[in-house]
Amino acid sequence: MNQSVLLIFLPIITSLIIYSFKNKLILSFIFINQIILSIIAYNTYFNVLENGEYKIVFGGYSNVIGIQIRVDMLASAFIILAVIIWWAVLLYSLEKIKKDHTFGFFLLFLEGVFLGFIQANDFFTVFVFIELITILATILIVYKKDGHSIRAGFYYLLFNSTGMMFYLLGLALLYRTTGTLNIELSQQILPKLNMNFGVQLAYVLMVASLGVKSAFFPVYNWLPKAHGAAPSSISALLSGLLVKSGVYAFIRIGLAFDTAILNDFFLYIGLLTSLGGTIFAISQKDLKQLLAFSTISQMGIMIIGVSTLSGYGFIGGVYHMFSHAFFKAILFLSSGYIIVNAKERRVTEIRGVFKTYPGMSILMILGLLSMVGFPMFGGYISKDIVKYSVKDFGLAYFLFSIANIGTIIYTLKIMQIFRGEKKEYKKDFKVYIGLLILTIPSILLGLNPLFIESIFRVRLVGFFGEFNFRYILEFLGYFGFGFIIYKIYVENEHPIFKKLRHFNITFETSVFMLIGFVFSMIVYIYI
Repeated sequence: MNQSVLLIFLPIITSLIIYSFKNKLILSFIFINQIILSIIAYNTYFNVLENGEYKIVFGGYSNVIGIQIRVDMLASAFIILAVIIWWAVLLYSLEKIKKDHTFGFFLLFLEGVFLGFIQANDFFTVFVFIELITILATILIVYKKDGHSIRAGFYYLLFNSTGMMFYLLGLALLYRTTGTLNIELSQQILPKLNMNFGVQLAYVLMVASLGVKSAFFPVYNWLPKAHGAAPSSISALLSGLLVKSGVYAFIRIGLAFDTAILNDFFLYIGLLTSLGGTIFAISQKDLKQLLAFSTISQMGIMIIGVSTLSGYGFIGGVYHMFSHAFFKAILFLSSGYIIVNAKERRVTEIRGVFKTYPGMSILMILGLLSMVGFPMFGGYISKDIVKYSVKDFGLAYFLFSIANIGTIIYTLKIMQIFRGEKKEYKKDFKVYIGLLILTIPSILLGLNPLFIESIFRVRLVGFFGEFNFRYILEFLGYFGFGFIIYKIYVENEHPIFKKLRHFNITFETSVFMLIGFVFSMIVYIYI
C-alpha cells in the first residue's frame, strides 16, 4: 500500500525540492528518487507476480464512490517501463536540468502523475490524471518558447482537451447508468445491462477521446506537430510512454464493457492508422517528423493487436507497446542529440554520423532493426504475434504486410545519415548511458518473451523457441521489395512525396474529423 502511494508522491515531492532549492547538490535527489522508484517497481512486480493484484481505496470510503488504485501484472509491468524510460530521459537531460531546475521540476512531476495514472482504477481518476499529463506535457512541449513550439503545444492542448470533453460526457452517461465510476464494479454491472444504447454511447464517447490521446486514424494530426516542436527528451517521453496512455486506458476501459461489436472496427482503424503513418513517414525529410509519423504507424500495429482485448493478438499488441517504447525512445534521444550538434534536421543533409558517433550509431541501428522487426530484435516477436492474429483476415494480413514494407522504406531513408566523413561534434557520455539503459531491455525483449509471458501467465509457443529461417526469408523478401521501391521512388523523391510532406490539416478540420470518428462508431454499431 505505502509503496503504491510512494510511487506517485515521491517524484512529485522530489520535483518540489528541486524547484524550491536551486542548488547543484539538489540534483542528487534525482538519482535518489529514481533508485528508490526502481526498487519499489521491482518489488511491486515480483510481489504481484507471487501474490496477485492488490487494491487500495483512499479516505476510508467504499470502492463504489472512493478513489481506488489497483496494481495487477499489467500495471506493475508498465510501472517498470515508465521508471526505465524516465531514467534514460533524466540522464539525457541532466545538463539542461543543471542550468534550469524548472525543467527538472516538470519532468519529475510528470513522472509521478503518470505512475498515478497507471494505477488508477476508477474512470474519474483516470480522467484527472490524463488531464494533468496533458497540461504538463504541453508545458514541456512549449518549453523552448519559440513560435513553432508554442503553436504545436497549444494545438496539442486544445485538441486533446476537446477529446477529453467527449470522455467526460461518456463518464456522465456511465455513472447515470451504473451508479459507480469504479472500473472493476462497472465490469460486473455492465454485462447485465446488455450494452443498451446509453452504455454503448458512453463507450463510444470515451474511446473517441482515447483515440485522440493515442493518435488513432483519423485524429492523429496533433502528434507530428507536437513531436517535431518538442525537445528531443520530451519527444522520447511522448512517443515512448505518453502516447500509449490512450491505449492503456483503452484496454482498462474496454475490459469493463462488452466491446465485441467494435472489434473489427478497431482492427481496420489500426490498419488505416499504420498505413497512414507509414505513407507520411516515407514522405518526410525532417528526421524528427519522420520518427513522429513512424510512431503513428507503430501505434496502428498496437491498435490492431489490442482491438479484440483477448487472445494472442492482444498479447502481441501489449508486447509491441513495450518494444516500441524502448526502440523509439532510443531513436528520438539519439536523433535529437545528432540534430543539436549537426545543426541540421534533414535526413538528406545529415552525414557522417557513424564515423562521428560510432557507439551511438550502433545503438541507433539496433533501434532501427527493432523497428523493422528484424529477427532476434525487439519488435520482431511482437509484430509476428500481431500478424499471426490477422492471418485469417485476408485484406488485413495484406495491408499489415504493406505497412511492414513501408517501415523498411522509411528506415532506409533514416540510415543514409550514417554515410559520410567524420565531423567534429560534442560528445556527452551521460547520453550514452541513457541509451544503453534503453537498449538492454529492447534486446532482451527480442531474445526472450519471458517478461511478457509473466504478465499474461502464458507460454508464447510457436512465436519463439527454435530459431526459424522463415523469419529471415520473410524479412529478406520484405527488405528486397522495400529496397527497390526506395531506390526508384523515394531516393529520387517522386513528386507525390513532396505534396504529402506539405499536406496540412487545420484545427477546425481535425475537430470535424473527431466528430466524424464518433459518428462512424455509432453508425458501425447499428448497421
